[in-house]
Parts: sequence; structure tokens; C-alpha cells
Amino acid sequence: MPTTRKGPQPTVSRDAETTSPSTHGPDPDAIRRAREDLAACHRITVHENLHEGTWNQFSCKVPGRPGHLLLTPGMTHFSRVTASGLVELDPEGHPLAGEGRLNQSAWAIHHPIHTARPDIACALHVHSPYSTALASIDGWRLDTRGSQNAAVFHRNVAYFEYEGIVTAEEEGGRMVEALGRKRVLFMANHGVLVVADTIEKAILFLYQLERACMNEGLVRSMGGALKRISKAAARHNAKLSEDATGEAGYLEAMKDVLRAEGQDFEA
Repeated sequence: MPTTRKGPQPTVSRDAETTSPSTHGPDPDAIRRAREDLAACHRITVHENLHEGTWNQFSCKVPGRPGHLLLTPGMTHFSRVTASGLVELDPEGHPLAGEGRLNQSAWAIHHPIHTARPDIACALHVHSPYSTALASIDGWRLDTRGSQNAAVFHRNVAYFEYEGIVTAEEEGGRMVEALGRKRVLFMANHGVLVVADTIEKAILFLYQLERACMNEGLVRSMGGALKRISKAAARHNAKLSEDATGEAGYLEAMKDVLRAEGQDFEA
């Protein structure tokens, strides 16, 4: 559950958003695309029922601005997040642009992760139903040979014990240690964190992970045992996923769905 930092609200810095592209400065078109894509991820999460209202957080690095992050605005339902509403913060956590409130839990979790992992561009944290339910089973570990989707994460999953609502970067730092170089962090009794080197991969991985957990959960509920795929097949799927660009355009296809529904995520 997030906490929201009190005090003056961040305002849009027009200079920061309209810098002309050059070899030395940020590309405003790239920043705009990042805003639209991350806003779309929030709406997709609602569409696929992977969210918990205002209690989750997404982030991505700001293209051309080292150390800067775009974060989910606090006190904003995922179904209402827009490109302009995402909050940009500098490396010290000062809000520079965006129309939303700063979410303190989001900064405490996401800043340490992006700092420790220069290889990632996006981090998504949700309390999705099946992932969270399985992560609440004592001693549970995802069987990455349990399904085609699960194999995407073969040897790429880490686990973290529940410590309470995150409000300090020290706690986020312990999550970083648990995550290591992995792609997924299951947070016991809490939810899941997914990281990737592009926004497109991150939202696809989040969807695939929840589907993998749904499959395992349904098999368990039926009283059956998972028919495991071979180690070779699991390794194959995991290797293929490293170069995934969105499973034939998952993000772009879902953005078309959102537009057809009249959603204003690009605003």
C-alpha cells in the first residue's frame, strides 16, 4: 500500500519537456513515447485485472536524462493514469514534471532498483491476484517448468520475505539485494516486481507471469500435479524471451485496444 508525500505538488517544467533534440540533450519525442507507453501499461494492467487500484507503482528511466525516473502518481487509480500525469523525479527524488502527487513508496522501491540495475529501463510492481496468492503459500516457489509462460522465467526468479509497507529506501535496498540480476521478485504475502530493459518487455513479462501463476494455481485447485516440461524446453523459452520485443507487438496491440475503447492514456 502506498504512502503519498505531503507538501507542494510537482508542476510541469516546460523547459524540461520541450528541449530540442541534439547530440547532447534529451529527445522530447523519446520522452513523450516513454510517458505514453508507461501510462498505457497502467491501463493495460486494469484491463487484465492485474492491479489493486492506487496501491501499486510503475517506473521507467527518462530517455536522455541519466538518473531521472518517471513514476506512477500517488492517489491516482491506475484507470486514470495519463502520460502527462506521470511524475518525473531527479536523482535526489525532487519532482520536476508531471501533474500528479509523488508516491513515497514508489520512490523507496524503484529508485534503489534503477540505481543498482543500469541494465533495466522499466520496473513494474503489482499485487496481481494469482501471483500474490501463490506468493502467500508458505515455502512456495514458482515451477518454471510448469507451463509455456512459466518457462519464460526459468532460472530468473527471486524471492523476498514480507517486511511491511515500504516507506524507506533501506527497505528498497534489501529488495535490490534479493532481486540480484533476476527478472522477477516475488514478495511474500505482498505481490510481485518485474524488471526489463524496455517498457514493452516489462508489460509482456508481467502478463506472462500472471498467466503462469494462474495456470499453476488452477492446477493446484483441481488437485492435480503439474505436468512439467523438460529442462531443455524451459531453457529454450527463457533464452528466446531475452530478445523479445513484445511478443509480436503486445504493447502496441493493447494500445490499439485502449484507443478503441476511447481511453485517454496519451493525454
